[in-house]
Amino acid sequence: MTEEELLQVIEEAARDKITSLDLSFKRVKYLPPEIGKLTDLTSLSLSDNQLTNLPPEIGKLTNLTSLSLSDNQLTNLPPEIGKLTNLTSLSLRFNQLKNLPPEIGKLTHLITLDMNDNKPGV
Repeated sequence: MTEEELLQVIEEAARDKITSLDLSFKRVKYLPPEIGKLTDLTSLSLSDNQLTNLPPEIGKLTNLTSLSLSDNQLTNLPPEIGKLTNLTSLSLRFNQLKNLPPEIGKLTHLITLDMNDNKPGV
């Protein structure tokens, strides 16, 4: 998926006020700041892409209850992840995370945190 296609999907999703968005297996390398427009989302899947980081605007998605970031190349998470206080499920498996920001402790509704198979880059 090109950056232009991704922006179009985000604009349409924001306009239509969708609550669930699956962008898995789209070869996304970069998540644009416009992702912050999707404030109605309760579920977002970005699994099996090529993301290396997340924009701070991810923190604007405060209605999210489920966020899947598995099978990417994330090496860290922005502190804004702590603003997603409605999250009950966060999947970070198969990334390159060495640690989590302290703000992860603000996710007091989190029931499932999957961090299996995180291996820092070789």
